[in-house]
Amino acid sequence: MPIDPTELEMATLQAEKGLLIYELRAAHHIIRNALAVMTSEQQIAWGEMNARDGVDGEGATRAAERDALLAKPRMVVGSA
Repeated sequence: MPIDPTELEMATLQAEKGLLIYELRAAHHIIRNALAVMTSEQQIAWGEMNARDGVDGEGATRAAERDALLAKPRMVVGSA
C-alpha cells in the first residue's frame, strides 16, 4: 500500500514539533541556569542587550512567554 504524502508530511511535522519542544524546554532550563550564576549587574546588562536587539518581552529573558507556550496542551509531544 503506498504511503499517502499528506500522512508522511504530518508525521514529519509531528517529529519536528517534538524536537522543537525539546529544544525550547532545554533552552528554558539553560537560561535559568545562566541567570542563577550571574550577578545582578550581569543580569541587567543581559536584559539591556535583549531590549536593544528587540528580543525582550515581559522580562529580560522572555521566561513568561516560554512558560505560557510550554503550558499549552498542544505543546505536549504527540498532541495534534
